[in-house]
Amino acid sequence: MAAVTQRNAYGAPLRAPGVFIEEIAPEQAPAFRTGVPVFVGFAAEVRSGIDLGSGQTAAVGRLTRWEDFAERVGRAIPGGFLGYAVRGFFENGGESCVVIALRESQPHSAALTRVFSPGGLLDSIEDVDLVCAPDISLPGMSMGDVQQSQELIFTLQKQVLEHCQRMGDRFAILDALATADHEHSIQVGQWQALVSTDGALYYPWIRVGPFARGDSGVVPPCGHIAGVYARTDAQFGVHKAPANEIVEGALDLEAQLTDEEQSRLNDIGVNCIRSFPRRGIRVWGARTLSGLENWRYVHVRRLFLTLTRWIEQHMRDVVFEPNGPPLWSRVRDRLGAYCNELFQRGALKGLRPAEGFFVKCDAETNPREVREAGQLICDIGLAPMMPAEFIVVRLTQSAAGATVMLPIGA
Repeated sequence: MAAVTQRNAYGAPLRAPGVFIEEIAPEQAPAFRTGVPVFVGFAAEVRSGIDLGSGQTAAVGRLTRWEDFAERVGRAIPGGFLGYAVRGFFENGGESCVVIALRESQPHSAALTRVFSPGGLLDSIEDVDLVCAPDISLPGMSMGDVQQSQELIFTLQKQVLEHCQRMGDRFAILDALATADHEHSIQVGQWQALVSTDGALYYPWIRVGPFARGDSGVVPPCGHIAGVYARTDAQFGVHKAPANEIVEGALDLEAQLTDEEQSRLNDIGVNCIRSFPRRGIRVWGARTLSGLENWRYVHVRRLFLTLTRWIEQHMRDVVFEPNGPPLWSRVRDRLGAYCNELFQRGALKGLRPAEGFFVKCDAETNPREVREAGQLICDIGLAPMMPAEFIVVRLTQSAAGATVMLPIGA
């Protein structure tokens, strides 16, 4: 045991018997962060590789600044987008991210599939709420058949969305196909095949300052958009739509869109990046890939995903507690305090807290059969700024941990 030297109010060691009061500042709990992405891509060299099987290795690094990329992750591959995405994230206000750099191998699609699959490396990464895969276009670029390459990219993007849905607390930021012929892309309508409440799609690609001479610098926007999410979260909270925000580091757009073209893209859930005179390049959309009215907007969906993460992090200590009125009151108070904080920050509708949320955990939600099954059930209703109606979340607590059920339909 370490020796502790007691001192009096003047800082001198204690020499006489008596009662002395010493103020000790409590240790602060780790901050509950949002806007923390995990980037998945390829590197020519990886640091301290993790064996993924089948001869595939990966480096995992948690970065708080762009300058640490080469040291903690490795060297990005020529023509790859991982480095651009991470740099764009920090340029736009991001503070922390996780990078999974796969050692380059062929085929690219097999390596990415292994990471996104259930039980893969991505599942074990903690404290992230966004998923970006900037190198997801590389498998398609290596193929000669345009249709086959597009289908492969869509397949990989669906795997990212399935991963987020499976995890239940992550949101995917996806990149639309790179093409200068955006009118053709709008007519094809293949983006309609990407349907999910847990992801958003952005178009077009952006032009940034190149790393090396001869590099085109046209890159997918997911890293920059992730930085916009993080910046908006820090300034306002997840309840604020990450739109009408400047994209820092973007010099130009691959394609310039008109209002008519964007209206057609809005109908299928594609968020556009637009350039406006005297206003710069801005994110001009905040829609998910869901056709469900309740989950149409990014900030509404992320509000509930963040609630899920908060519950899983802050409700573990009530496991195995006696399931009765004292515990129900304790759960109501804790969840009510968090929901009231959301209300005070302007995340919920109404003039009074009762109009913005409710927390119900009592004998009605926990009848005898539920208690005998070792479960505690709590219903939470939030009225986000969009839509107007309450969306009810059901929390089930058992020895296996907390399970949060979000509604599927509108």
